[in-house]
Amino acid sequence: MKMSKTNLRIGLYTPYLDTFGGGERYILTIAEFLSRNNQVDILLDNKLVAWSSCELIKISNKRFNLNLSKVNLVKAPLGKGSSLIKRSLFLKQYDFLFYLTDGSVFYSTARNSIIHFQAPLPNLNKGIWGKKKLSSWNLGICNSIFTEGFIKKTWPIKTTIVYPPVDVLKIAKLSSSPTKSSEKKKYILTVGRLLGYKKPKKHQVLIDTFKKLYDQKLLSGWSLHIAGYINESEMDELAEIKKDLAKYPITFYPNYPYEKLLKLYKQSSIYWHSAGFGVEDPVEMEHFGITTVEAMAAGCVPVVINKGGQREIVEQSKNGFLWNDLEELENQTIKLVKDTSLRGQLAQNAIEKAKFFSKENFCLRIERIIGGKN
Repeated sequence: MKMSKTNLRIGLYTPYLDTFGGGERYILTIAEFLSRNNQVDILLDNKLVAWSSCELIKISNKRFNLNLSKVNLVKAPLGKGSSLIKRSLFLKQYDFLFYLTDGSVFYSTARNSIIHFQAPLPNLNKGIWGKKKLSSWNLGICNSIFTEGFIKKTWPIKTTIVYPPVDVLKIAKLSSSPTKSSEKKKYILTVGRLLGYKKPKKHQVLIDTFKKLYDQKLLSGWSLHIAGYINESEMDELAEIKKDLAKYPITFYPNYPYEKLLKLYKQSSIYWHSAGFGVEDPVEMEHFGITTVEAMAAGCVPVVINKGGQREIVEQSKNGFLWNDLEELENQTIKLVKDTSLRGQLAQNAIEKAKFFSKENFCLRIERIIGGKN
């Protein structure tokens, strides 16, 4: 899979482009980087054909700080109900095809076909045709060791790890001294989808923990801040939740703009994360932990669950804490609240560790893959 690094025709496809989640950030960052020296097409299936270039550029810049001005949007015979013959003829024009899978696979005729696994998905592509489709893909790229471990068990495809891109340099530029006490406030921050807020990122567990410690007078002067995406249809439900929590210093930031979120990272001292708490299904765990890295880059000390991809980011007692149960979450948090010196040292170490997951390193890995050095 070795080719010239420039003047290539590259296609990228995600069936859920309009959700603008972590997988979409991953694919669109590849598009931004490769469009500097190549022709890059974002492929749209029938469900996405209404999208305009202006709309994609605007949202990608606002949500992910990406510049997609050199990227083309192209209608493609992909997705449910599309023609196999038309798809086969269409994909032949591409030197490279990147596909963010939801577990489904199609037969690719691109010269080099790369499938991205964002989660530990089961392989449902059985039988002769299923195996034939899989054989058309040259490489699978996984977002973590955690994800790759599950993919290797059931997917007969060569894999490599490319950690998701985090705009570490942009976050660092927000402050010349991210750990300076004058900039840090007594904020505990957590970031994740507010959609179905009791389930996806386990916000309720963190809210209950904060309430308990606050009622015990162990978090005097501290406040909890929860940012994330929410559907407009759920705003009324969120309003009711906020009413129930009125006596506590808990603030919600629904659909908070990226630039403002970065400032919130800069102001916060501790970062909580609990995705995967109380579950055994790896799909429900955090497969990597982009928000954890973003928080660390801003000098927030992570106190996150010891599951999923979080273990590849946080080193116990060196640049943060990993907890296995709520008692550990409480004790580790109180330890940081009481010891400002420890908090400052771990914050500085967290900043250094976050650099490993930079957008620049991500682009270097993609460049090596394009050059056949994966």
